[in-house]
Amino acid sequence: MRVLLSLLAILTFTTANAQKQGDTLKRIADTGEIRIGFVPDAPPLSFHDEDDTVTGYSIDLCRRIASAARDAAGIEKIKILFVPLVTMEERISAIEDGEIDIECGTTTVTLSRRERVDFTLMTFITGSAVLSRRSSPLNGVDDFDGVEIAVLEGTTTEDVMRKVIDINGFDIDLKLVDSHDEGMALLNEEDVDGYASDRAMLIGQVFRNADANNQYTMTRTALSFEPYAFMVPKGDSEFRLVADKALAAQFRGAGIRRLYQTWFGRYGEPLSPIVAAMYEFQAVGE
Repeated sequence: MRVLLSLLAILTFTTANAQKQGDTLKRIADTGEIRIGFVPDAPPLSFHDEDDTVTGYSIDLCRRIASAARDAAGIEKIKILFVPLVTMEERISAIEDGEIDIECGTTTVTLSRRERVDFTLMTFITGSAVLSRRSSPLNGVDDFDGVEIAVLEGTTTEDVMRKVIDINGFDIDLKLVDSHDEGMALLNEEDVDGYASDRAMLIGQVFRNADANNQYTMTRTALSFEPYAFMVPKGDSEFRLVADKALAAQFRGAGIRRLYQTWFGRYGEPLSPIVAAMYEFQAVGE
């Protein structure tokens, strides 16, 4: 009897898992649309431009994934529905609850997140840093003791800042915020001494201001290693493979470097050796 119950449990799990395979592509085929989650205030990766168009480095990559999903679903046209999501929990829950098909933002791959969602190939690598006003700069960790720093709640950067506190015994007042706009507003209004986020995010935030170079300074060394990837529904390996193939095709050609230059070159940010190596290592053949 115990063996029979075990076999039934295995069969139930296998059936449920099999039902999950291809669910995303089937929905895309049935509706002719793909739902893309994105962070609306995270230039140059994902944001609204002056014409209110959703754009950015991550968005351009996801548009290529959308085209690949169209072909895999066997439909002639695909409509992209962009769904703005701000907090990390909103982004993960939207994937879990089936509200979006893929999250194309600024999400760091972690083991705890992989318990809830799957990730595509890596799309970018950055590291945490702290932005401060040039008039009262925070140049490195040694300057953090006794200051107030804003950070997005629920992010890996929050974890990094708490580790900085624990390791160094610093008295840092962390002010948790829900969006990049909120964090930058606190910094600009001098309500905090610094705003902590990923370097890629901070570069984009800085250059949203015309006099950026005169206003801000950033810590010279990264505080962490942050590999980005796109979140997709857990267990749907068919859709994840479609996304991975689309990304690998980009990494194999010169287009990915042009894409990088389009979005990061404008900020004077050269292609780092580690990001270049990431492109090369993930240029997987068919």
